[in-house]
Amino acid sequence: MASLSKSTSKRQKATMVDRISNLPDSLLSHILSFLTIKEYVATSILSSRWKLVWTLVPIVEFDANEFEWISSSSDEEESPNQQQDQWNGYRFSFTHIVSRFIAFRNANPIQKFRLQWGCDCDPIHVDTCVRAVIACDLKELDLRVCPRQPFYLPSSLFSYGKTLVVLKLTGYNIVLNPPSSSSLSFPSLMNLHLQSVKFANHDSFSRLISCCPVLQDLSVIADWLPSFRFRNYSLKIIVPTLKRLNLNMSFELYKLVINAPALEYLSFSGLLDKHLLLENLSNLVEAVLHIVTGDDNNIKDYGNRVLDFIRALYSVKSLHLSADTTKCLCNASGFDTPMFHNLAFLNFSVDSCMWHVLPLFLERTPNLAVLILDKRTIQYALDECSITHEWIRLLDVPKCLLLQLSAFHFKGFEGFNDELELVREILKWARVLKKMTISSYPLDSEKKVCVLKQLLMFPRRSVTCEIAFNCDES
Repeated sequence: MASLSKSTSKRQKATMVDRISNLPDSLLSHILSFLTIKEYVATSILSSRWKLVWTLVPIVEFDANEFEWISSSSDEEESPNQQQDQWNGYRFSFTHIVSRFIAFRNANPIQKFRLQWGCDCDPIHVDTCVRAVIACDLKELDLRVCPRQPFYLPSSLFSYGKTLVVLKLTGYNIVLNPPSSSSLSFPSLMNLHLQSVKFANHDSFSRLISCCPVLQDLSVIADWLPSFRFRNYSLKIIVPTLKRLNLNMSFELYKLVINAPALEYLSFSGLLDKHLLLENLSNLVEAVLHIVTGDDNNIKDYGNRVLDFIRALYSVKSLHLSADTTKCLCNASGFDTPMFHNLAFLNFSVDSCMWHVLPLFLERTPNLAVLILDKRTIQYALDECSITHEWIRLLDVPKCLLLQLSAFHFKGFEGFNDELELVREILKWARVLKKMTISSYPLDSEKKVCVLKQLLMFPRRSVTCEIAFNCDES
């Protein structure tokens, strides 16, 4: 009786396994896609039925960091620097897994292929991977590779990437050299991310961008210094469909042209070159600027360069200026900007005592509703940081302060007398102010009480204004 019960139990277990194994490949591969690559590759040792199922997963994310390096054969002597990884006595290596995937994948469709491979990356395997997956109706390609030698992307990527919607390339030795023939085209590409990649020629970037007719999101992170041969690099971004643009430039050796009438979001970080042309930005909604000070001996010219950049953003609705950016503006020879009629939100950061740029900005923002003054990044001396008389004793009160400003947030408040005077002036003139938030660095209890008493005693032009004081900034 006991033996009969055991045999019945075994048959039930076998039946349960068979039910899963007998599912169609499409369903099994979909189930595996919810696992990590290391987990679903391990299913290949379950049985002959599962041996190749993992190669059919539609979303493939190979990350060499998830695999501990081992020798591909148990007969080979292991290097002392190689760690071992085993699944039930089976040995795997990252190169071996990638090779098997390519060999058995055939032409089954792939939605996304991501390959992250560090300095031990094998350029031949990377090239083989790209050639193979681009022929599988690929929608998203994400390469994060760092081969020791320059790696030129295969021409098939540019000729047959008709289904690509997202293309992300990251790696110091990835070289972009798009062919000049008319066959180059990414008719479906909407998202392009380039980080640390190099361009084979001066016009390689422009040729690539010109063949992306529906591009909406572009990110270029240039954190490498081009050789002398490629000084004054040309970055022409003339894309009628572009909506989001992120630029991070760690050098000044480039020529930048931006013509994007549909652009809604612009983020710029790094050094600003003098060869700059911004036009057709009438639909811009938000701009984030973190322009750092260059090595230019003439700080006034560099400040004027930053000012020219901001002039082109006159249609923006939300503007974020880093402390470095405002410092550059303070060095400009003058502050002659157009009216920012659409600007409703301003995040203004400072790291110097020259605050005179802020009231000048307010005079040109008649519809500003939210103002954030952020001075948390300042390295203060022991004495107070003076806020100029142009700001404390306003002769011509900005229109936005009288009629539009509804929220003001002072970050990095330290209780200096000039800071209190600034708050007093805001409360004195802001007729429709609903909330003033003051975020302070930790103050001793005596000073905190003193500051609170002064804040509560200040007259308020707006009878509905609430004051929130947070003494927890760090």
